Amino acid sequence: RPLRALTRAAGGIAGGNLDTSIPQRREQDEVGRLAAAFTGMQVSLKQHIRDLTETTAAKEKIESELRIAHDIQMGILPKVFPPFPNHTEFEICAALEPAKEVGGDLYDFFFLDERHLCFTIGDVSGKGVPASLFMAITQTLVKTKAAQGLAPNTVLDRVNQDLALDNPSLMFVTLFMGILDIETGEVVYANGGHNLPYVVRRNGEYFALPGTAGMALGVMEDFVYQSKAVTLSHGDMLFMFTDGVTEAVNEQEELYSEARLEKDLPRLYGLPVDKMVRETMAGVHAFAGKAPQADDITIMVLRFKGGEDH
Repeated sequence: RPLRALTRAAGGIAGGNLDTSIPQRREQDEVGRLAAAFTGMQVSLKQHIRDLTETTAAKEKIESELRIAHDIQMGILPKVFPPFPNHTEFEICAALEPAKEVGGDLYDFFFLDERHLCFTIGDVSGKGVPASLFMAITQTLVKTKAAQGLAPNTVLDRVNQDLALDNPSLMFVTLFMGILDIETGEVVYANGGHNLPYVVRRNGEYFALPGTAGMALGVMEDFVYQSKAVTLSHGDMLFMFTDGVTEAVNEQEELYSEARLEKDLPRLYGLPVDKMVRETMAGVHAFAGKAPQADDITIMVLRFKGGEDH
């Protein structure tokens, strides 16, 4: 009889009724010990379900907050293309895909005056929420300094000082910044440890911009950055990217690499800039296959359409 009673109680618990009464015995025989074990299991199971419910609620709250953070982060990036329909001197398009809900990549572009377009692309060390906060700070600092009419190297000097001055987490950001004269095609630029953009000429030739020997921002407060210049002719373009493109890994642990990107540049050149960005992004994902995205991916393309043929 005691075993049959325990069997019925166990069936009730298994059916989901954790309040099923378990018959107790005063005798300390095998049946008594079994009843005590069932009682302990019942208590532990109830506590486990309470803990799981609380954990699930907390996880859903965090996921909701991360979705909001993602929307806020994406909201501070330019996302309307073409962004300046009244300007036919150039075309520009960009896209960012974070590896997590939020990420540390950034891009931006804005007019300093009627003739000069400032554009930036960068990559913060690390991932997730800390990187996204550092990204937002960097983007705000760059825009504030650039609006003062400073040269690209001076902007990087001052942003670097601000980031390095109070940086207990020791985070840093690689950053490329350029200013395009939309009338002449001259691009004055400075680079802080970022992947150098490619210049793609209308005849299909391409080359990486000469470096300016600048390190990532936030590392050394007194570092002095340098500017260089390149002139784009009608139809030439700048192809900018973060290392999430070239360091994308497939299931065989192979890198997408600069070589694959360079191989595609002449083919991509003939496409509209928005399609060029989409096809490059799709090509990276196709290469990676089912391998998880390990890093944020950002691509920005600028084509100069001014000059003598404009």
